[in-house]
Amino acid sequence: MGMAESEGSNQAEKRDFAPSTALGYLDPSYWDERFSREEHYEWLKDYSHFRHLMQQNVKPGSTVLELGCGNSQLCENLYEDRVTEITCIDLSAVAVERTQKRVQSKGYKGCIVRGQWRPMEPSTCNSS
Repeated sequence: MGMAESEGSNQAEKRDFAPSTALGYLDPSYWDERFSREEHYEWLKDYSHFRHLMQQNVKPGSTVLELGCGNSQLCENLYEDRVTEITCIDLSAVAVERTQKRVQSKGYKGCIVRGQWRPMEPSTCNSS
């Protein structure tokens, strides 16, 4: 398989992950299915692209809350930079389980991974 064919296959696979509507992102089952098929994904960029900003603003010993951790490796990256009090939260049980296993296998003691975080329903966000 040539490089162009491989890239086309990867793009098609990534498109399969998108929900049919934007509201689909609120559905935990969408994320469970996605994370059961996807090992790792960074929504913005790899940590190396903004590490210098994190080191300036998040000092060793800081406490960090990562909402919607998914299958990102931000927790591990921060831990390697001596930020060891990290709580990762996601609504996907698959993401939580996999992140817990990754963190435990590396012996990261200060990382807490939790599930059951739920975004607010759009109808509860009144501007009154």
